[in-house]
Amino acid sequence: MFTFHKEFCNKFLPKPTRVNSKVLVTGANGHLGANIVRSLLKRKYEVNAFVRKNADLRGLTGLPVTYCYGDILDPEALTKAALGCESIIHSAAVYKVWAKTTEEVMRPAMEGTKNIFSAAIHAGIKRLVYTSSTYAIGTSKDPSTILTPNDWSYHDFIPYGVAKTKSEQLAWELSAKNNIPMISLCPAAIYGRYDYKVTPSNRLPFDVMRGYGMTVKGVLSVIDARDAGELHALALSRGKIGERYILSGGSYEMKEIGKLTGKLSGKKVLHAPFGRTINLATAFMMEAVAKLTGWDPPFTIGLAKEYSHRYARFDNSKTIKDFNYTFYSLQETIHDTIKWFSFISKKVKLDKKVISQLPPEPDWLEATVVKD
Repeated sequence: MFTFHKEFCNKFLPKPTRVNSKVLVTGANGHLGANIVRSLLKRKYEVNAFVRKNADLRGLTGLPVTYCYGDILDPEALTKAALGCESIIHSAAVYKVWAKTTEEVMRPAMEGTKNIFSAAIHAGIKRLVYTSSTYAIGTSKDPSTILTPNDWSYHDFIPYGVAKTKSEQLAWELSAKNNIPMISLCPAAIYGRYDYKVTPSNRLPFDVMRGYGMTVKGVLSVIDARDAGELHALALSRGKIGERYILSGGSYEMKEIGKLTGKLSGKKVLHAPFGRTINLATAFMMEAVAKLTGWDPPFTIGLAKEYSHRYARFDNSKTIKDFNYTFYSLQETIHDTIKWFSFISKKVKLDKKVISQLPPEPDWLEATVVKD
């Protein structure tokens, strides 16, 4: 009798909607964070969104999250936000490839890492997903080299890259020392939606859409923002503790990325067929102008050293296998990026025919125009 009743209930009665555990997401209002939060909510997680006071919250407009205000340099605020959570996704970072001082990028990375582990210890966190970057893996001089999760960058070209490398290494040390179960995710350049500030990752397609983008010889690895958000959410259930995962949808010649962006947006794209030395000299001149004018240069000496005639090819097979995941294609990613910036930025002026083929998503309509 009991068996029959159980089978009847399982087969015919509606199953209750399962609400997963509560997750603390640092940097929740950022480009990556906004995509992570959406993926978590889709899977019925409750979200504590850790954001700074006076932060731009447009990326979280209308989402059912609990706001926890504070700074990652404040351990007490982090601990308070983590209480009652089962997991933490630590994605907060100062993402700049052009900074006045190294300290501006390094301090939040290192102290923020120490503080998030302190919060994890006090809150009894069962899993910490640590957002690193392929900057921490590096690039190669050899176009045939495929970099793996076991590789680490030895470059000091860009403060952000150094910060990501050292802070992730510190995170692994603190994880082992304090017995905090951790997974590390290393996203490639994140293209696409919910970027209100035009992050360095989105700068190449954004500049192409504005009509003055330029590409150089080299290979760049990219990931769709939607994929990056999904994989962070999936890491809570599918990621294996102690593993480091590369989040890359594929690696492409920069010229190919530029051409596809130009084709889909109707803009002409320039390609600089010069050697590494000339590219470095060009970057030097851009930095000189930036120092005099306050301009944010699209091409810096650090970027030239990291990517000009360098190859960011990564093995993402472990991610595909463990997460059972299929990435968006490059064309789908570029299309979504163009659609996003054509909607949100005044500086992107595309042909009316192109615009007519890029209707905004329904939840974008509440957004205001970005102040760029």
